[in-house]
Amino acid sequence: MGTYNLEIEAVGGHGCQREVKDGENVVGCQAASCPDCEARRFVKSLRDNGSSVSRATLTHWPGQESEVKDDLLTGIR
Repeated sequence: MGTYNLEIEAVGGHGCQREVKDGENVVGCQAASCPDCEARRFVKSLRDNGSSVSRATLTHWPGQESEVKDDLLTGIR
């Protein structure tokens, strides 16, 4: 067993709950076509299968003035 990093950069569909403000909880819509929810499910699956995930974030519009980060472990934006 060892440490590994997984980094994915993607462009595509629009996720959910854009109205959630910094510091608020992001629950998600659970739609199969939602990229945000798919990322949350993937992190949950890793943890459920025994991986110890120390950090998992989803960054919307990286490098832009409107950048938003979701912590996929705590659910806080």
